[in-house]
Amino acid sequence: MLKEILGAKRKEVDGLERFTERLVSAALFLSLISWATIWGAGWANAQTAGKEFDWHWGSWRVKVTENQVFIYRHQAQVLKLLPPPETDFKEGRWQGPTASLRFQGNGGEGVWFLGLTVNGLNLVAQHTLQSQGVSVWRWAIVNPNLLRGASILPSSDEWSGVTLYGAVTLNIGGTNAQTRWRQTDEGFVAELVYLANTKFLTAQLEVRLPPHWVLTEKPKGQEIVHPLDLAQGEFWELPIIPKPKWLKWGNSSFRFGRQVTIFVANEGLRRAAENLRTYLQTRWLRQVTVRTCSFDTPLERGIVLAFHDSPLKGKVVEPILKEDLPPEGYALSASPEGIWILAADADGAFWAVQTLKQLIRLTDDGAVIVPEIYIRDYPDFAFRGIHFVIDDFSPELHKHLIEQVWAPLKFNKLIVQVDHLKWEIHPELWQPWSLPKEEAKRLQQIAEANNMEVIPLLPTLSHCEYLFGSLAGRPPKVNKEIAEDPETAYLYCPNLEQTYRIVFDLLNEVISLFRPKWVHIGHDEVLSRGRFGSCIRCQGMPPYLLFAADVKRLYEFLKSQGVNVMMWGDMLLRPDEAYDAAHGGPPHNFWRARELIPKDIVIVDWHYQPAPQYPSVKVFKREGFEVIGATWRNFRTIVEFSKAAKEAGAWGMVQTTWTGFGNNRNALRDFPDQFASYIVAADQFWNVTESALSRGYSAWVVFETMFRGPTIQPMGGFVVDLSPAANLTVAKLLGVPPTQLMGGRRWLNRRVFWLATGDDGTLKAIALKGAWLTGAPEEIWFDVGEPASEITFVHATDIRVADDSLVGGYEILLEGDEKVEVGLRYGHQIRALTDLRPLKDARASSAWSWTTAKGKVSLTALTIPLEAERTVRRIRFYSANNEAAPLLVAVTGVSSVYIPPMETP
Repeated sequence: MLKEILGAKRKEVDGLERFTERLVSAALFLSLISWATIWGAGWANAQTAGKEFDWHWGSWRVKVTENQVFIYRHQAQVLKLLPPPETDFKEGRWQGPTASLRFQGNGGEGVWFLGLTVNGLNLVAQHTLQSQGVSVWRWAIVNPNLLRGASILPSSDEWSGVTLYGAVTLNIGGTNAQTRWRQTDEGFVAELVYLANTKFLTAQLEVRLPPHWVLTEKPKGQEIVHPLDLAQGEFWELPIIPKPKWLKWGNSSFRFGRQVTIFVANEGLRRAAENLRTYLQTRWLRQVTVRTCSFDTPLERGIVLAFHDSPLKGKVVEPILKEDLPPEGYALSASPEGIWILAADADGAFWAVQTLKQLIRLTDDGAVIVPEIYIRDYPDFAFRGIHFVIDDFSPELHKHLIEQVWAPLKFNKLIVQVDHLKWEIHPELWQPWSLPKEEAKRLQQIAEANNMEVIPLLPTLSHCEYLFGSLAGRPPKVNKEIAEDPETAYLYCPNLEQTYRIVFDLLNEVISLFRPKWVHIGHDEVLSRGRFGSCIRCQGMPPYLLFAADVKRLYEFLKSQGVNVMMWGDMLLRPDEAYDAAHGGPPHNFWRARELIPKDIVIVDWHYQPAPQYPSVKVFKREGFEVIGATWRNFRTIVEFSKAAKEAGAWGMVQTTWTGFGNNRNALRDFPDQFASYIVAADQFWNVTESALSRGYSAWVVFETMFRGPTIQPMGGFVVDLSPAANLTVAKLLGVPPTQLMGGRRWLNRRVFWLATGDDGTLKAIALKGAWLTGAPEEIWFDVGEPASEITFVHATDIRVADDSLVGGYEILLEGDEKVEVGLRYGHQIRALTDLRPLKDARASSAWSWTTAKGKVSLTALTIPLEAERTVRRIRFYSANNEAAPLLVAVTGVSSVYIPPMETP
């Protein structure tokens, strides 16, 4: 069968004459023939016997070790040749550009005749075969690097193609044999397949190569070190939230200097100014001065905070910014001349500062800026609240939420449910998760510093588990005598004086602690658990009268203390007046209590489910109540109920959070939807007219970004622009159009890098010596002279080599002649452009990648921390003269030491 296959491909060659006429010059052919006739007579030039043979001629090298023959050109291995199985190298001879190799073993014996030209290799191998069972000779393995860029790969005995280096020709064949190609991890393998009974085999190989490998360029100049204001920092990259009512972008920007002055036209704006100062100092490393100014004060370039009716309004250029503003409104103008905040009141100035924080950017040249922008903004609701339940984890969770999320989102009220304080008068109510009162007071102080009013909520009548020292649905543990249903810790008896002695004790502590303007008294879901109106004192009285009497009793107590009252509204609604949270219908008709309770109680009307409409706000408004809508975790409900509440004239909206009771420490993990809802609520409560769901952001991503805060420390530093010193266009190594690999200024892990580029913006590199590059230096030095605590190098190699191979390194010279050595071992700190496998060194990672016509390519970033902040004098980048060439694309150092940036002409 093999004979039939070979029959179609067998060459009709009788001896070597016809083959050598096609492959080599007549002189070379005669030389090879003469070797065959005088073999054994001895040569005068060179002879090697034993296990190794090493022959150099011109740019060629032939090295033999036992049963492998390596062919090198310009130090790059292009071929590996193998004799037939069970045949080893015995002897070699060479003279000038010609050589012969003899092989012998159990597989037979043979002689190889080699001839070299400047760009070519010719080889004839003659073998007498002893083994009759072997029919495949795995002869030649072509290095895949040789064929890089070729559009067609070898598949027959004759192949020619254009590679990255130029034209390459491979002719591999043999008498009585067929050439078969296979692609393996080693490279492209040429196998000679012959009949099992073949006793004599002649193989021929011709290689024609271009005169050189990839040529490097002559650098245009020296690298340039640029000190940056900030080389590392993180800024808001999401939409402005809440969305302003009106804004217009310009084409320039305001650039912060290292020194920033905030001018305050009125002491009422001091809180906003101090909030901004803290932010600029901690987040952007600015040195900030707050100064009082007047209309006559010469205003240097900086940030001005003034009331909107100030004469300073005349300095803004946009006419719409001069129009009157409603409460909490502001006009913000940012241009190259400065930043102006003109606020309707102190609240508006504080909210303008929150918007300004989201506008600050870090440019790719390290400058801190605000893009030119003009904003006119104000809220649709005066009351924009968050409800939450405190427990022992509140100092960690809720402090962070106030500072990082709620205040920046312009919420201005906090309804704080205080069931589980560590009460002084009634310590029997303490639970393991109860919060010390001083911690609750500290939360209030943090809230007020962030422009948020605290409204304590103490559940009364219902949801009173805390009064009984128990959990929902379980029997009371303490104060059993005031339980309406002694089997369930939920309701207290509204007809018992002992009830109010305890409740008033707690309310007095609440008032003394918070000094609030408002207290929320709960009163929701009265019929959810237990048996309301069932005790001997309440039996026979209509439940709605019991409900109303309790509300009035608490109202009178609080009003006597100068405190206003809020309560939930679900028990005051009939089912026909709302689609959910309407618990006041038959048979008990609690809704009738709304005729009996004072009309200056604010009703917090909660609805958590989507509905076709939300009529309840109008119901309460017709009855004479002020109303606040309340939502929970359904985004659609937040959007649609907010719109309905605005149309009905509600005072505002509150976003509820139902975690706590000891589980706040796990709340982010267990209830992420409740926290993501803050983002939608903030957007919708401020700007009702447009759906927050149409803005395209992920609410959870926004929340996570805000809650997490900056992931890195802001730092100064420097970048090294390698473009003038770059000597290789990276696309040239891959055989792709240069436009597919563009360089320039980029960010990686919130750090600035300037990737080396050519004049057309294409990616370039400093390439050092490697086997497949021509004209590259072995090393370069560049001066730095800047402080750094760590340095990041962005680099790659031109080709793949074996893992652990040393390909080069860096030598970092510090002040005091200290030295930091960094070796680059393949697979650990560096990989080839086309090798996308992960790196083994924890300091190294993939940087940027591109998808090209030849596949995906990637650069590696290696960050070297220094033991301390030190001045970096010089950096040496060197090659290890390995087959792979190291390529350097960018260098960035970061430092906590400020170096003024170079002035732009």
